[in-house]
Formats: sequence, C-alpha cells, structure tokens
Amino acid sequence: MNVLAAGLPRGTGPYRVVTSKALFGFDAESKRMVLLGVQRGCAADQVIRGMGFAPLVAEKVETLEPPTAEELAILRQEIDPGRIIIGRPGG
Repeated sequence: MNVLAAGLPRGTGPYRVVTSKALFGFDAESKRMVLLGVQRGCAADQVIRGMGFAPLVAEKVETLEPPTAEELAILRQEIDPGRIIIGRPGG
C-alpha cells in the first residue's frame, strides 16, 4: 500500500519505531534508522547485535523510562485489546 492510499501526506514515513528493547528514530537526510534509547538493562551494543542491519546511533543514547500505568492501559485496551502483540511471550 502506498502512503497516499493509507491517508498519509506525500513525503512522510515512519517517525519512530518502538521495540521491546529500544526506541529508534530516522535521520532526516539519509532516512536511516537511528538508535535513540534503550530499555533499562539493555545496552546499545546488545540491541544492535540482535538486529539484521547496523542502524545509526545517536550521540547520546538515552535510558528509557518504563511505561506509566496510563500508557500501559492505552496499549492494552485501545491499541492491542486482543493481545496479538502485547502480552504474548517476548512481546
């Protein structure tokens, strides 16, 4: 599906990618993924080793705060109420 068919403005794309271990953004010029932050207990090199490609790495990789109770409720009740992603092993 192209971005116009999905209702997205021309020239746009993903803004952030969130995984169970890290937060990524995108470099404005190259459009490559950039490692911005890691979950507590994860090191940047550990995250990168588990990837199938080498992302760019921010000058300062932040340690991410765990989600708040309100954020978890939104994720579980509104975004993934069927627990297709959240709540499954490794999710």
